[in-house]
Amino acid sequence: MKLEMPGSTRSWGSPLATLLFLLALATVSVHSYRTPTYGMDMLGYMGNAVAIGGAGIEEIHAEVYAEVATELPTGVRQNLLGQDGQGPSSQQASRQDRARNPYHFAEYLPCFAVRPLYNESIFLLHTGFGIGLIRATVMIATVSFVLVSILIFGWMSAYLGAVRAAPAAMLVILTPPLFELSRMSSPDGLACLCGVAGLYLIFERRALLPGFVVLLGSVYVRTDNALLAIAVIVYCAVVSRQISKTAAAVLCGVAATSVLTINHFAGDYGLQMLYYRSFVSIPLAPGEVQVHFGLQDYANAFRSAVAGLASGYFLPFLLMGAIGIFAKQNRRSVGLAAVGVAYAASHFALFPSAQERFFGPVYVVMAITMAMGVAPVSVERPESVPVSLEPTCAESPVL
Repeated sequence: MKLEMPGSTRSWGSPLATLLFLLALATVSVHSYRTPTYGMDMLGYMGNAVAIGGAGIEEIHAEVYAEVATELPTGVRQNLLGQDGQGPSSQQASRQDRARNPYHFAEYLPCFAVRPLYNESIFLLHTGFGIGLIRATVMIATVSFVLVSILIFGWMSAYLGAVRAAPAAMLVILTPPLFELSRMSSPDGLACLCGVAGLYLIFERRALLPGFVVLLGSVYVRTDNALLAIAVIVYCAVVSRQISKTAAAVLCGVAATSVLTINHFAGDYGLQMLYYRSFVSIPLAPGEVQVHFGLQDYANAFRSAVAGLASGYFLPFLLMGAIGIFAKQNRRSVGLAAVGVAYAASHFALFPSAQERFFGPVYVVMAITMAMGVAPVSVERPESVPVSLEPTCAESPVL
């Protein structure tokens, strides 16, 4: 299955549109690379990357904060050191304490060790290529953005043709929630790329085994992606029946076990601590305190997150998907949108936050669904015949 429809590459318009899209993407990517946004979480990922090399606590602290002192603009540096007076008092106190106390800083490392592939990527760029820790986080975000943008353009081109897909894809990737992924020093851009790549392989290319490998592997970039993987697995077993329920149970078990394994070896403090420091207050030493997060705390966080989603980009993207489905229903578009909604709903229920960075794959899915719905008849993709992975007398099961 090719990205372009037969005959589309014979027209001068298609290669020209592709070239213009790539030139625009290059310009946007250079801008995002030069103007990154930095968050406090970045220091935790940097510390874990240094720890991979076997450094001690004081050495890890010294290397991380040496880069903070020399590589960041003054305003950003003061913010990460808790010196700008911005944010809750517990946040300022924690940041100041972590800058002074290597051991309290080290107590936060398990909170960010749960992204092993992302931390390994920073470590490889830093030790293998001599790239600074901060610059490595920026590079990962930018490269991930470039790759997911090309994937969006290619996927849309299959339905709209390159001439229509070029401006459509550019508009999608320039929307704030997706463009910001290119600038954030966090694993969110890489996790979005892995999630979208897995969905493309499974829904568009019908390459189940590579798709599941990518989705399950993405759990090691962000454990949240386990929810996306499980949503796809359930769809493939119950709705499209491309895999057996036994295979689905095994794959869901792999996803869940991966999360538990990552959390165990990272030394994670559990959901109570995650919820508490995300929605209530930031402790000075998370390894030395016991926190409580009750139903009322969850209800408060949930109400706040619902209000945040209502005023953000979630509903407009959801509307895009709905337009695509109502314009032209087919199994692929409905299934893709359903998986996106299932992932968003389960993620929001488990972690009620309105931060747009968690929903990158959902926004891409809705944009692709709309492209499928508004595709001209001349480039409409035929439905693929579901591929069964049940054993037959002629072949063995793939999964």
